[in-house]
Amino acid sequence: MGTTQSRCGAAGFTDVASTTDANHGAPAYNSFMDGIQATNEHENPHVTAIGHSYGSLTVGTAARQDGGIPGVDDIILLGSPGTGADNASELNVGKGHVFAASADNDPVSRLPSMKDLVGPGILGAAVMGSNDLWFGTDPTSKEFGATRMESGDGPLPFWLSGQGPTPAHSGYFDEDRNPSAADNIARIVGGRSDSITTEAPR
Repeated sequence: MGTTQSRCGAAGFTDVASTTDANHGAPAYNSFMDGIQATNEHENPHVTAIGHSYGSLTVGTAARQDGGIPGVDDIILLGSPGTGADNASELNVGKGHVFAASADNDPVSRLPSMKDLVGPGILGAAVMGSNDLWFGTDPTSKEFGATRMESGDGPLPFWLSGQGPTPAHSGYFDEDRNPSAADNIARIVGGRSDSITTEAPR
């Protein structure tokens, strides 16, 4: 399993507002995954690439390179502001092997695109039902074509829950904060994607 996550905090905000870090990180990520394949001793391992937050853009960028991510069977996108792709078919593992999760209380997975910011604005984009996020089509949307894993609401924002600034965004791997997402991630990583629970796309 290869996992990439975003940098948090104000110092990293300007970095994650552009595609620069993802464009630089994607070749390194693929090189790392290629190394895992080269050193693996199992005949046919099940490998899952997981991109959380800005890391989903890095994984998406890596997957769209020639040949895709080396040796990867499935891709999981969590709390994604977009992958740079318009459709799951662009990620080189087949639509049926791309999974996405977005907790209802996760603000990062609802970041509007620049087009929406200068056009109708955040509220207008929500009312109009735009599926364009900061870095492309919402991975949990019907248009993107990934399987949307069940991930529930997630914890309420920090001023209501006291669990940090964005507890729903950071809780996908936590069986206490988001049991359905954590269970679904484990099933996919274990090669049991046919047993996950799903929810309707946005």
